Amino acid sequence: MTTTTLGRHLYLAHRAVHDELDARLREHDASVWTWVLLREAANAADNAEGASQRELAELMRIEPPTLVRHLDKLADEGLVERRRDDHDRRVTRIVVTAAGRRRLAKIHDVVQELDAEMRSVLTSREVDVLRRALPRIAAHFSQEEVSRARAL
Repeated sequence: MTTTTLGRHLYLAHRAVHDELDARLREHDASVWTWVLLREAANAADNAEGASQRELAELMRIEPPTLVRHLDKLADEGLVERRRDDHDRRVTRIVVTAAGRRRLAKIHDVVQELDAEMRSVLTSREVDVLRRALPRIAAHFSQEEVSRARAL
């Protein structure tokens, strides 16, 4: 008898939601990566200088070369700008342009629609349980990752 593990269920749910969100965002000339990158860069821009490429890569949990590829695309579209740090020329800061903020607002609407649809499939109690449980799972394994990296 085979039982599907909790991790497999999480992966399948993640994959299904990711694929659906990506499909809906493609209708707006965007992708999940566009959304995540613009969101993280916009949030980091609250610190007037913007986030460094390294900080964004860490926030997105991707390798810097992968980030650069996505940044190149968004910069070509005029959604982000790269700026040299005033205090350290080696650091490149990412700033979301006005066009990028407009695109992010449209993307946010699509994300909210999908979120409402996901919530409609669940009871309010299930939504609450997931809202509390999923960040704890992520935090636990993020700490595991940090511990493994320190051990090396």
